[in-house]
Amino acid sequence: MKTQNHFKIVVLEDSEFYNKILSKKLQNYIEPISLDKEYSYDIQSYTNLNDCLNNLNPDTDIAFVDFYLGDSKNALYVIKKIKQKCSNCKIIVISQSKNTMTELQTISEGAIDFISKDNDALMRSCFIAEDIINERLNATHQ
Repeated sequence: MKTQNHFKIVVLEDSEFYNKILSKKLQNYIEPISLDKEYSYDIQSYTNLNDCLNNLNPDTDIAFVDFYLGDSKNALYVIKKIKQKCSNCKIIVISQSKNTMTELQTISEGAIDFISKDNDALMRSCFIAEDIINERLNATHQ
């Protein structure tokens, strides 16, 4: 059973290189904060959509999802699947695309944010994860 002070984070990115970079950046950013604020976390990263969906826990808190996945599925499909399995999961879509329509579609499907893969994408991902964690920690301490 998961406690209020444990966070499950998933990274679904089909580029092994970017997947490793994003997962490592999140870990390096979150680790010192988790020690200071006394919470635990785990990050599961996947390069394959089916592996991700098959192993997705219903109590996953945060999912970073690449928009274009290699097996002809995109984030719009993934958002629906994640929401079916874990309705409280906060989904952030990351994409090479800087298309406003794509961004609006992902938000309307249930993503809480859309990040373009640019020089700020990794840090922005960390800040978003921190905000989500802080929001829940603050809600449980009120």
